[in-house]
Amino acid sequence: MNMTLQGKVAFITGAASGVGRACALSFSAEGANVALLDMNREGLAETIALLPNPEAALALDCDVTQVSSVRDAVQNTLSRWNRLDAAVNAAGVEGATRPLLEEDDDLYNRVMDINVRGVWNCMRAQIEQMLRQDTGGSIVNVSSGAGLVGSARSAVYGTSKHAVVGLTRSAALQYARKGVRINAVCPSGIQTPMAERIVASFQGGAPSAGGANYPLGRYSTPGEIASGILWLSSPGAASAIGTVLAIDAGFTAA
Repeated sequence: MNMTLQGKVAFITGAASGVGRACALSFSAEGANVALLDMNREGLAETIALLPNPEAALALDCDVTQVSSVRDAVQNTLSRWNRLDAAVNAAGVEGATRPLLEEDDDLYNRVMDINVRGVWNCMRAQIEQMLRQDTGGSIVNVSSGAGLVGSARSAVYGTSKHAVVGLTRSAALQYARKGVRINAVCPSGIQTPMAERIVASFQGGAPSAGGANYPLGRYSTPGEIASGILWLSSPGAASAIGTVLAIDAGFTAA
């Protein structure tokens, strides 16, 4: 299986923690140059310090909800390496654990802006650049198990992650023959700061019992999610077009 990304340029959002950080580590270990984006500068610095090759990394302060911020990040990446081979859109927020009638406009706007508009903004800038290259590129969007099934926890969050799946599949059909592969992963129950906040939000404790109620018997690790993203981004996944890959400890199989 050809997983190598040696010398390639990867653009990773949400890289200050969680799945985004795990992707930064995995891509760097495979020899990629990595542009790492987040609004958490301290977290980005921590990520870069963990990389096997920090000299081949670029930390970029980026607000994915703002078109100008995303386009500036792409341009800074091009100024450093003159191309963009792979992109991982991992930036996201969890919303809140409450019934639909308690999910107000402010919550809706925040979740949809980051989880959907953020992916939309990034994909548009990434695709434009990849179309200019003779080798195209790969984009992997991070959705959620809540993008495949209903979410009793948060209708807004579930809606946003379903939207990411729809964006992924539609754009994949539009650009596959132009050399840009677009896919998504749908994790659930991961050991990340976001997951910890979700667990803390449940009244009386989370129903997942620390992952024990998942078919796997535990939560997935960020590194396990990153492994799937790495494969989707690699030459070994050349025929993966519009794939929506569940890596969720069995959550959506039940």
